[in-house]
Amino acid sequence: MLIHSIKNTNTSNYNPTKINFTAHPDFYKFNSTKSCYFRRGVVALANNEGYADIENLFCKIFQSKLNKPKKMLIIGIGHSQEPFSYLASIKGIIKSNPLNKAVDLYVVDLQSKPKYNELRLNAFPNLFPYEKFPKYASKSFIKDVKFPNTEPNNLSPIKYYIYTQMHKPAHPSKDYRVNDEILKFVNEAYNNPEKSKWDSRIQEVITNFSDNEFDIISANNVFGYLSDNDYAKTMKQIKRILKTEDGYFISDPYFKDVQNSEILSTFKVLYSGIYQKI
Repeated sequence: MLIHSIKNTNTSNYNPTKINFTAHPDFYKFNSTKSCYFRRGVVALANNEGYADIENLFCKIFQSKLNKPKKMLIIGIGHSQEPFSYLASIKGIIKSNPLNKAVDLYVVDLQSKPKYNELRLNAFPNLFPYEKFPKYASKSFIKDVKFPNTEPNNLSPIKYYIYTQMHKPAHPSKDYRVNDEILKFVNEAYNNPEKSKWDSRIQEVITNFSDNEFDIISANNVFGYLSDNDYAKTMKQIKRILKTEDGYFISDPYFKDVQNSEILSTFKVLYSGIYQKI
């Protein structure tokens, strides 16, 4: 089990080859890309029970007929697990309907924009053996080869056996990734400078969005990395840019500062860490 504190400032695992914070190298110390698929809160582990609340929310939003795509802002993408998880669930709910008719995706992250090859690798969830795909998201994965044409040639039988054991899938998900529609959808959003803000602090970018602009805002394992002052200002901005009545805010279910925020006192609690602006 991998558990990482939301205020983890341990620099012992610093690895500049993993993620490139071109504009903000100071944020390496936070290990702020520790994430996983279907995550809720500070634990870097798929929490299917907690994630079911998100799928229930998405059912409420996307099972009804939409006049136009829902505008969704994801603050902090990890290794793209956040957008891939959400879109896999939404696609499973809307079935054959086009994803771009349901969602208008925006992202903000401290990282530099990932290259396509990295994005494709991150499209594989690699769950632990005891973790399962959520109900709706499970329908959005296809079988594929993570590292095509990389198996070494001319190995002796013994060395080949050792190789296959070293690369033996820990979970069936290792052979599956999000489908082509989701992968293309995320890649296009990432490459659209109007929809993706890279090398960017949310507390600065968020002031540029319009009032009542977004239908859904997600900030999972983000606020623990902000100062108290930036946290308060960012929460006020989230309230400002989120639509009234049909605006939903997804946050950490166990982060007390979010739960105790005076700003959210006017929000309706739908599930732990999930709110509706009223």
